[in-house]
Amino acid sequence: MRKILALSAFLLALAPSRTQAGVFTTIHFVEPGDHMVGFEPEFVLTNGTGLAGNLRFTRGLTELNNASIILGTGAGPRKFRVGGNVTLDIFPDIDGQPGIGIGAQAMYYRVLRNPDNAASTATDGLIEVTAIPYIHEQFDTPSGEVEPYFAFPFGAGFRSGRYESVSTVAVGTFFKANERVRYSLELGVGVNNAESYLSGGFVYRFVN
Repeated sequence: MRKILALSAFLLALAPSRTQAGVFTTIHFVEPGDHMVGFEPEFVLTNGTGLAGNLRFTRGLTELNNASIILGTGAGPRKFRVGGNVTLDIFPDIDGQPGIGIGAQAMYYRVLRNPDNAASTATDGLIEVTAIPYIHEQFDTPSGEVEPYFAFPFGAGFRSGRYESVSTVAVGTFFKANERVRYSLELGVGVNNAESYLSGGFVYRFVN
């Protein structure tokens, strides 16, 4: 854990700035036919600090696939955003083995054209297409069930006719409150053309 925190702090100091969606519920599996709703407040740490918030609706499709719809807005450099993702659990989190999977995500953002100019309100459209490889595992502790995770979203962003690669390192944990409610804490560190952020949130799970 100390090594992860040290690496995160080092990357945070070097991180260039632009927008990147949080991982949040992408890693949390939902049984087929069940669904969950999550609310994810975010605090952007770079490229003009600001608050943002996302709503996520996730549905279990098969034993290995989930799909999510994402809708949000915020102050600071991040404005309106909408998109979605589909995940594939390559190795499910069962029998003591960690879950390993990958998500495919597409997002549309409205972002400030010049976040360093406090008086500027002009925005640009930004489309990001990313892959999100992740690893996670649920286990019991004396305080209750936790689900730590690590993810490395990477892909491409398209803005004003320009193409840029984007990547982020994300570490976080889900904590189980009860059978239907979980809450989370996540740190995202922008590695390439991405913002760094701190987010938390909670999810409510609907079970058939």
